[in-house]
Amino acid sequence: MAAAGAAATGYSIRPPDGGDPRRRPHPLASFLQTIRLTGTLAEVPRREFIYCSGWEDRTPFAELRTRLQADPEWQVHDLPTGHDAMHEAPEAVAALLLGE
Repeated sequence: MAAAGAAATGYSIRPPDGGDPRRRPHPLASFLQTIRLTGTLAEVPRREFIYCSGWEDRTPFAELRTRLQADPEWQVHDLPTGHDAMHEAPEAVAALLLGE
């Protein structure tokens, strides 16, 4: 899906139609590059995942949410927003980031 979305330019994916007009193309490489783990994961003080449940019919993150909910090292939060949670519910996102 990501590679097909970059067909026009070869390096960026056009955002979906509709929504916030300030959205911009997303770099294709961010979908394709692998990460290099350094072994310092254990030093991360908080492992939290914010699941945006307002687009349940289209989200690719439902399986990840289920997996992280079963992992006691993670805290999973649900927000009833679409993918652009910061735009739709800025106060709720800020409260989660601040640990309130």
